[in-house]
Amino acid sequence: MCLRSETPHNASSSPAAPPPAEKSAPASARRKDDPSKQHPKTKKYLKTIKSVKKRARSELKHKWRIHDYASKPPLSPPPLGALAPSPLPVLDGATLSFPEFSHHVEKNHLPCLIRNLIRHWPATKTWTSSRALKAIIPKSLGCKVGSDDDGYAVRLPYKQFHRYLHDPSHGLVDDSPLYIFDSTLLKKCPALASAYFTPHLFSEDLLKYAGEARRPPYQWICVGGARSGTGIHVDPLHTSAWNALVAGHKRWALFPPGSVPKAALKPRGVDSAVRWFDVVYPETQTDAWLAKGYPRPVEVWQEAGETVFVPCGWWHVVLNLDFTVAVTHNFCSSSNFAQVFRHARVSRPKMAVRWLEGLREARPDLYEVGRGIVARGERCSDASSPSSSSSSSSSSSSSSSDDGE
Repeated sequence: MCLRSETPHNASSSPAAPPPAEKSAPASARRKDDPSKQHPKTKKYLKTIKSVKKRARSELKHKWRIHDYASKPPLSPPPLGALAPSPLPVLDGATLSFPEFSHHVEKNHLPCLIRNLIRHWPATKTWTSSRALKAIIPKSLGCKVGSDDDGYAVRLPYKQFHRYLHDPSHGLVDDSPLYIFDSTLLKKCPALASAYFTPHLFSEDLLKYAGEARRPPYQWICVGGARSGTGIHVDPLHTSAWNALVAGHKRWALFPPGSVPKAALKPRGVDSAVRWFDVVYPETQTDAWLAKGYPRPVEVWQEAGETVFVPCGWWHVVLNLDFTVAVTHNFCSSSNFAQVFRHARVSRPKMAVRWLEGLREARPDLYEVGRGIVARGERCSDASSPSSSSSSSSSSSSSSSDDGE
């Protein structure tokens, strides 16, 4: 199934043209390559980028452009107007009520695309470009672009991230560029936090009763260039998610829970979103894939102003097709409380205890559901197995399991 056209619109069937003859680098490029002739700020920037890339993706070493994905047009967004009718629900957030969404969509575990849901966000007018964000985010504030081999956040000031995005030696040509996927930025930058609000369809936030100090990260701002994104994953604790795109285009592929083995969806060495669409996606379109009983992915081409709802347990991979800015939240509602609570008992047992106590007065109905789960000893044995991920790798082995679109 495909929410937009399944055919790569910019792909060409003609043989690749021979590479152009090499030209000598311009003087400005030679100065950039010659440390003795670089401006001190340029030296600092290049040193920082080298360090950040090494820490965020140590396994790549110097192989950030080994696949030359920057020159492959099939990864570009479809041309304007070339959109196929959607076999999935495309809902109008301006008229859809919370009860309708909860009973007809969420409880049936249906992914969907929602329009007109964030039209009143100030962010739709102020987060329109990287330059605009550069003027909003304080220079001293580091933005998370990955995790190191010990699981610690790797951060980069937005001013330098902005330069990296437009750098013809880095962001413009890296196979899977650095990607801001930060759960603290909205808290540290009031100007960002005040520019959006949780849509009414996702207003039920049960994890808040565990306490802010106990609950896992749940809200992220996502900023990245073409080919960045998040690798194939299931969101942690069996939470559901919504992803509202403020600027740019995203390409999604989703699979229902239990429909395809993890080994088939996430083969060894396929960590990034761009790599997944190059290696795994073609396999999903073959007769051999269907012969194994696997479904084709549900595909979504998301445009600015649209929101994707991902039900709990669905595998999904997200590729940025150009410069994108999005907000995503993971959440637990009445519809998936039992599943999330079972997962929490395994992955976050102390939080689960605090959470149940918090529900005693706030939601006595769910408190009784939780008590029953505890009394019966119900746990989810694979609670921590599907890890989600982010950053330039979209999934380095050290990425936090709490990150993912």
